[in-house]
Amino acid sequence: MLERRAFLMSVTLSVLAMYLVYQYISKEDERLTDQYATFFPMVVASKDILQYETIRPTDVETIRVPKAMVPPGLIGDASAVIDAVAAVPISKGEQILDNKIISKNVYSGLDTQVSISKRAISIPVNVKSSVGYMIRPGNRVDLGAFFEYKEGKTSINEVKIFMQDVLVLASGTTIQQNPPKGVDQNIRRAVAQDPGGTTDEKEIDELLNVAKQDSIYQTVTLEVTPEQAQIIVYVLSVFADNIHLMLRNSDDRKLDRRPTTNLRDVMGPDSYLVKGKKRPAPRLVPRPKFYDYRGMSRVGVP
Repeated sequence: MLERRAFLMSVTLSVLAMYLVYQYISKEDERLTDQYATFFPMVVASKDILQYETIRPTDVETIRVPKAMVPPGLIGDASAVIDAVAAVPISKGEQILDNKIISKNVYSGLDTQVSISKRAISIPVNVKSSVGYMIRPGNRVDLGAFFEYKEGKTSINEVKIFMQDVLVLASGTTIQQNPPKGVDQNIRRAVAQDPGGTTDEKEIDELLNVAKQDSIYQTVTLEVTPEQAQIIVYVLSVFADNIHLMLRNSDDRKLDRRPTTNLRDVMGPDSYLVKGKKRPAPRLVPRPKFYDYRGMSRVGVP
């Protein structure tokens, strides 16, 4: 009788242990499935992105990561970061989070967009000097000007590219052409959660887009060092309205010191300016065959 009771108790405990193990394994399986078998899209950089560079469609790609590897501030939609501005340098393959991108057209205007130790300076432009008003914030440009001066009594005219690879902060009053969709996510959430706010994405974009859009502008604002600012001020003061902006590829960061250009360089070696007037052919002097003595001198006789 005692053996039968012990047998039944052992069987009961075994079944209970198996049930508890089953419950534990089921919960762990659900937890691991939820953490590692559920995937979320995540936007990463497909190339190195420089600080303050505008993010383009070819700069990002979307990958899928398990839920356990989802970082805070995840951005899962690539369209949410297009036209945003990188707040910090982003390496190839690095996650693009909402705290790594900023907008140039929200908060307090232009001053927060100027890098520490740099300065913002505006130069006057027109349709010719601004590449047909095609220059936009985030572009990089070279600066050239026409210089006319005197060296002694000689008047000299030269054209010189005196500054290269300069970042454009604003064109007119436009600090950012379009409000980036994936920028300042905390601000967007605050607007949506505010009792008097809105959840409509377009209305939120309008609220954040405080920069006026200028299709035709009179000035372009550049980010330069204090030394470069002094050079620009000097050129504007002495050679007013002569500065021309030359748009360069955003990925082209090469600096080449180029020689000045004057009229001789433009016309080339075949020009009248370089060759000058043709000299007359030298007159042939006949060689004397006979000589005569006049006084004490020997004189040739043609």
